[in-house]
Amino acid sequence: MSRIIAGINSKMNKLLLRLLWVLTLCIAFPVHGVGQVTICGDRQSYHPVDIKALQVRDSLRQAGIDTIVVYRHWIGTNGFNGYGKVIWLENGRCLQYKYELVRKNGTYGDILVTSSIVRSDSLLRFFFEKHVESVSSNPTKQGFVLDHDSEHYVDVWYQGIRYCYIIKGMLVDENPDDLRASFVNMLRDFNVSSIKASESFIGGFPTPDPDSTTRKQK
Repeated sequence: MSRIIAGINSKMNKLLLRLLWVLTLCIAFPVHGVGQVTICGDRQSYHPVDIKALQVRDSLRQAGIDTIVVYRHWIGTNGFNGYGKVIWLENGRCLQYKYELVRKNGTYGDILVTSSIVRSDSLLRFFFEKHVESVSSNPTKQGFVLDHDSEHYVDVWYQGIRYCYIIKGMLVDENPDDLRASFVNMLRDFNVSSIKASESFIGGFPTPDPDSTTRKQK
């Protein structure tokens, strides 16, 4: 019995070390001074959340992780705001790195970084069991068009295969049964407005889990 407990503790220590390694990476490679990155297809992005996410994703791939989900919710595309997540599968466990832009001196500057162990793999099971990767286009049903609509970016890497898409907030809200929209709804935080209400919008980000590790990066 003592050997079994020791083995479990060893695996947990390795997972915690991986999370700490990701946070160290975030500090070692700041986003400031970086221009643009290619996120999906030939789409270029200068959003700090995208830049940070792709840095972490590429480092995880170099470390041999082959199942990674990148998600970003740009709450209103008329300025920097929003949050994102990197979720990866390692040794049968889901790990998550969450980052959110926070307002400082009237602008969104700092990135709050939270790492945690995800308690369920339902997100990945949904993706593979529903064959989300088979969907080749976004839904088209939309009642009206918003200026500076919110935007969701999803990027999934698994076994050397990449599947990514970018979809507007109204398309997600008005097509809840669509597989792409459903996957976004599993990724997004529902206590954050899908549309930026005003320039003074600060957010409503969830309180980090008490057993998670949090860092604030400038």
